[in-house]
Amino acid sequence: MKVFIIDAFTDEAFKGNPAGVCLLESEISVETMQAIANELNLSETAFLEQTNNCDTDYSVRYFTPTVEIDFCGHATLASAKLILHHLQKPFVNFTTSHNLKLSATSQGENVKMKFPIYETIDFIPTKELYEVFGITNPIATKFAKDLDMLIVEVSDKETLLNIKPDFVKAIQTSDKIKELVVTTKSTDREFDFYSRCFCPWIGINEDPVTGASHSVLAKYWSEIFGKSEMIAFQSSKRGGFMKLKILNDTELEVISNAKIIFEGTMNVE
Repeated sequence: MKVFIIDAFTDEAFKGNPAGVCLLESEISVETMQAIANELNLSETAFLEQTNNCDTDYSVRYFTPTVEIDFCGHATLASAKLILHHLQKPFVNFTTSHNLKLSATSQGENVKMKFPIYETIDFIPTKELYEVFGITNPIATKFAKDLDMLIVEVSDKETLLNIKPDFVKAIQTSDKIKELVVTTKSTDREFDFYSRCFCPWIGINEDPVTGASHSVLAKYWSEIFGKSEMIAFQSSKRGGFMKLKILNDTELEVISNAKIIFEGTMNVE
């Protein structure tokens, strides 16, 4: 089986968010996929299998080291980079295990994708959750039920960068949340907003760059800014960027890049 490690949402090696991408030559069990994801020990690993006897159509499944998840933005970008630029296909269509349809094309060296847009509702978490993340004066708190993702807006970039969670205690504060995304508006000209994404509930303390969270953040900030096109930066240690454009009520265009840093063969027999 061909295995790749690809840094997503970046132009540089060792930046952005690394994902494993496995090109399946034949069907393997869910247990084997989970074992491979655990072995690679990256935040997510995508498993691609050609469908419809077509070299531009693939099924995709996403695994963290501990659990399968419904959707992963950075692993989708990594997979698209592989198919479009390494295998040199003109476009690619992915179908997830939950029948979510995703597509991507090249835009120069970058990759242009369509992601879903997720709605949010108002949500009041426990005070213990705010405490373990050191959040004292949240501006707004929203919940995206489709992703079990909590969005918290804070006052400024300094507050965002100074968050130092107690991850052990965080897991104990909620059984409804899989990810907590903290975000703030930008005061510079390069980006419109910043964010960080914490996922100790699914085995990832802080995700370097999270495509799925921007499927929520794009609509949130679009309504605040009154515009449909934005540039976002995720302020993790590795960092990563993406250009966002809301196409309609259900679709988000995402443009970014990825860097293939490793290619090898895995023996699973």
